[in-house]
Amino acid sequence: MHDDERVSLHVPDQVEISYELAGIGSRFLAAVIDTCIVAAALGLVSFMVWVVRGYLTGEPGVSLITSIIVLAAYVLVYIGYHIFFELTAEGKPPGKSMTGLRVISVDGASVASEQSAVRNILRLADVLPISYAAGLISILVTSRNQRLGDLAAGTMVVKERLDQAAGVPQPPEPEPLPDLPPEVGADVLRLVTAGARTISREEEQTIRRFLERRFDLAPPARRRLASRLADTIRQRFPALDAGQLSNPETFLEVVIRGIDESR
Repeated sequence: MHDDERVSLHVPDQVEISYELAGIGSRFLAAVIDTCIVAAALGLVSFMVWVVRGYLTGEPGVSLITSIIVLAAYVLVYIGYHIFFELTAEGKPPGKSMTGLRVISVDGASVASEQSAVRNILRLADVLPISYAAGLISILVTSRNQRLGDLAAGTMVVKERLDQAAGVPQPPEPEPLPDLPPEVGADVLRLVTAGARTISREEEQTIRRFLERRFDLAPPARRRLASRLADTIRQRFPALDAGQLSNPETFLEVVIRGIDESR
């Protein structure tokens, strides 16, 4: 697969989001960066372990048990490193962040904790039988450039839209949303703001496009699209009671306000 291949996802009422898939080259570079970061950290820890062991036992050599412990620690830390950053940095461990990549669910949502755990534990299968052969073959033959871990977890790696890159014209600032209605209290806004980080950038753009263009839609289509978008996004806010923000458009306005407040 080539780096310029794309995949399109459809959300309600024919709203389409297009992603550029990450290819082998960009993913390999990201993996090298992440591996070097983890190896450097663990190398320092390993050296300290061996120094302490030699001081306590008087044996400067590296025992088999010490080697096994260090190897196991490397595997666990490497897996945990990816899971941590995928869940706290919008699917972007440092290597992917530096190379403009991001892990997302195949439906366009942010990667979930279960998905991240599955895709990273299965890194152990992707390296088989040697030199990451299974993972490379899987990336080459799948339509979304997915390695085995991605296939099992329902995830894919895409290129970020680097809007701040040099020489790229900046899009116009979105029009400000109207003031929120009085029934939207500070407590509700705080709840939504706290959960705003679970909204992916693509979902945010879809909501903003709807809110900006809703007055151009026929009333039935406007109500239908607002309800479907709100039903999908509301699942990210389990702390909201069913009766809170029952109007779909008001709910979407508050979500965007929460995203802006969280930045």
